[in-house]
Amino acid sequence: MRAVRGGGAAGAGWGARGLAVTLAAALLHGAALARADGVGWATAQAAELTRQAGARAAAGEADVALSRYLEAVRFDATYGPAYLGLGALYERAGDPREAERTYSVGLDHVRGFVEGYRARAALRAREGRRDEAIADLEEAAALRVDDAGLLQELAAAYVAAGALPAALGVARRLSALAAQAGDPAREVAARTQARALSVLVGEADPVRAGGADRGPVRRALALYAAAPARGRTAGARREGR
Repeated sequence: MRAVRGGGAAGAGWGARGLAVTLAAALLHGAALARADGVGWATAQAAELTRQAGARAAAGEADVALSRYLEAVRFDATYGPAYLGLGALYERAGDPREAERTYSVGLDHVRGFVEGYRARAALRAREGRRDEAIADLEEAAALRVDDAGLLQELAAAYVAAGALPAALGVARRLSALAAQAGDPAREVAARTQARALSVLVGEADPVRAGGADRGPVRRALALYAAAPARGRTAGARREGR
């Protein structure tokens, strides 16, 4: 893992074994602290260190920020914001590989880490890895099924990838959520998006096509229209691309 200096990445002050080895030691230490002193105290320490790291990063002291983030993980290996901050620090330093590795380690250790999936999805999308980015957003949406902002991100990712049937399903879900929340403006926007997508999708749209034998694409879209993405069913939903 390369040292982070100022706004860039340079040198080899952190050794050659990479982030995985550094975080492995931090995770072991963090687990021991949690057992000995209680998770609440450890999490409070991690939160304060993460706050300090963010302030240091904003002041341009990237090396100090890096040290604080790693120390935060040592106190609480399940504290998601520390991974987000550390990953963002690597992204700003021009090291997307270490950033992605950081998000991945966080996802391995933080239960229900929706923001970790979103951060990794954004990184992968910037690198043109659309399928991987969509897979991350689908995992996030399966964890937070009624998050309109997250579902809008997923719909936009589907449109960018040409997965229009899946995007249509998400748009209809957004319309339903807006209606439940009593938000007419959002409901109208979602319905408008759904109508436009329905025209583009054409015969793959089960709502417009009707009939008992919908086929795999229509069945998948009908299922998504009733509920958002759930884990590994994502591949079937994208057969219409």
